Amino acid sequence: MLPKLSFSIQYANIIILMNIDVKYQNILNEAEPYLLGNPKAFDNYNLSVFGKEFKEENLKNCLAVKNSNFFSLVHRMDSLTFGHQGMGMDKWVFFDCSAMPAGIFGFGIPKEKAPEDFLQMLAVEEDYEGLIPISMYMAIPTSDRGRWFGHNLSSLNSFLGQKYPGLGLLTKAFACRVFGIHMCYGATQWGSSALEIHTQLANMQLKAAHLPAHTHPNSLCYLSDYSEKNILNALSGKKRSLEDYDLLLNAEDIERQKKLHQDIERGLKVEIGGRPVHQGKDTLYPINFLEV
Repeated sequence: MLPKLSFSIQYANIIILMNIDVKYQNILNEAEPYLLGNPKAFDNYNLSVFGKEFKEENLKNCLAVKNSNFFSLVHRMDSLTFGHQGMGMDKWVFFDCSAMPAGIFGFGIPKEKAPEDFLQMLAVEEDYEGLIPISMYMAIPTSDRGRWFGHNLSSLNSFLGQKYPGLGLLTKAFACRVFGIHMCYGATQWGSSALEIHTQLANMQLKAAHLPAHTHPNSLCYLSDYSEKNILNALSGKKRSLEDYDLLLNAEDIERQKKLHQDIERGLKVEIGGRPVHQGKDTLYPINFLEV
């Protein structure tokens, strides 16, 4: 049984929800949060985020056979979103590196709300009656002073006719509150649409601007502060932008990225301070050089 919230907390949550953008409110009205993982870890997490609580049946034990179909649907989501990039994960990676160490958070919808072609694409069995996952976020704790590493953010909104705009950002924002993540590392590729989400949530301090150790060397590694203030600002609907910057870095300029990485290795502190700027076909990132 999940604990009941006090009236004052409930009232505060109502005020918070009233101040987030309507597109996120619409998702919260239609979708349900789920958590798939080791139930021993659930007691350490916040199971009520801004008043949105988990249903008992959506707290899913990854060790239980009865949840194997749901686990397979979440895994299928990864194949649909990352398989074409050569970054789809085997099931054992899902289990060993996500579900058991921390958990997998996301949103889902009842089966009756899902279009038939969407159910077929996910290979949902006809007699399956549970929640249909439409997004997920994975992160694992590190030994670096309580910091986490986020390694998978997926949204199936594009497969649902863009019915849930903002689903990816809302998923990551809520996951950070559920897991209690404040400082978080991540890695992604220059030019990735995910950077629209990451930069809306917070500035990104670059730890690497070029990563030969990655499957895709044109990747970056970053550290961000996902404080409650930053998350609420991100959910307000107001786009973060940076008017004053030291460099506009083109997503396709690999040589400049390598040069920037050399500067980082020499000790320069660098951050992406706002959302990408789009000029024609070019995607540019506002870079700030910080004082050491």
